[in-house]
Amino acid sequence: MKKKYNQVYQFKITLKGIKPPIWRRIQVPETYTFWDLHVAIQDAMGWIDYHLHEFELENPSTGLKQNIGIPNEDFGEEVLPELKQKIADYFSMENRTADYV
Repeated sequence: MKKKYNQVYQFKITLKGIKPPIWRRIQVPETYTFWDLHVAIQDAMGWIDYHLHEFELENPSTGLKQNIGIPNEDFGEEVLPELKQKIADYFSMENRTADYV
């Protein structure tokens, strides 16, 4: 059974430092986690998901930089687990961007 949702988020994914620009536009439901968004980006770009990744963005509740991905103690930084973080808790018209590394 599909989850119901009210909002759709539209993202423009642009590769940095590439000319001419390489970009894709995707739309995903508000129910997506950052893991779901990662999979959508991989699919849209035609990538095969064999690198570690994380999202770097501002946490709207603290105003501080937050990393969301697959926690890995070897890197020594706090990374929130992407399977538990909803995109709707982070993205808004005021908080529109993230780096996908």
